[in-house]
Amino acid sequence: MRALINCSDVVPTPPAPASNAHFPAGLSRRDIEQACRATPFPTLPTDPGPVTTVAPVPPS
Repeated sequence: MRALINCSDVVPTPPAPASNAHFPAGLSRRDIEQACRATPFPTLPTDPGPVTTVAPVPPS
């Protein structure tokens, strides 16, 4: 593997996020399954309004 090429100069920088991180309405930190106790999950605001729903996906 001596012929590896560093392509980092041509990888574009992604655009900034359209908004700050947040929980959808009806969800909170209590809904997170913490994977690493050494690195606590950040405190995020929850969007106001009714609980966010997702339409069920019919079986294939």
